Amino acid sequence: PISAGYIPSFWVRIRQLGGDIVQPTRLAPLVKPLLDRLGQKKLPAFLPKTIQFPITAGANFIFWTWLCIAFSDVGGYFAGRKFGKTKLGAISPAAGKTSPNKTVEGVIGGCAFSMFLATLGAWVQEWPYWFVLGPVHGVSLALLGLVGDLTASMLKRDAGLKDFGDLIPEHGGIMDRVDSYIFTAPYGWIMCGYVIPWLKRFADGRAAAAAAAALVV
Repeated sequence: PISAGYIPSFWVRIRQLGGDIVQPTRLAPLVKPLLDRLGQKKLPAFLPKTIQFPITAGANFIFWTWLCIAFSDVGGYFAGRKFGKTKLGAISPAAGKTSPNKTVEGVIGGCAFSMFLATLGAWVQEWPYWFVLGPVHGVSLALLGLVGDLTASMLKRDAGLKDFGDLIPEHGGIMDRVDSYIFTAPYGWIMCGYVIPWLKRFADGRAAAAAAAALVV
């Protein structure tokens, strides 16, 4: 199916972005000794299979983005349990029918967690205008993750299923765990492949213009 195959394939495409240009993050000085060690041949044979070099800009983007999505789910769950009073169905009957336990407070909590981590990730990766782009990215991930979650819940309800499978005890199948990553994939491709590079060129152009103006003065 498109939702289970083609759309998530954008994560694979993102992984390849930036492979021709090494762009160290602010954490590079801290993790470089560990990565150098992991790249040595004396390590167990299974390690090179789990860590693929080079660690591209796309790979860094995926790490922070997946972190945001995961903690959006966690933050939404705990915020909903602690503060949840307003059912999501109060503002969206379709969403309420699909997932009656979700609350507006839970959605806000998920957005807050994702926004914080996305802002931190944007700073670490040295995105242009990270203080604006980071929060926008975080909220977008949380909301698109919610859409993926609701879509999966709708499919399960239509099929009369509680879970997509029973592979993971108490959690269901693989699809039950990755539904939030479906619609965030094409968005991530656009953000990492087009929006961030364009903003970098824009910021570099402004910096060059400012430097040139300073020399004239």
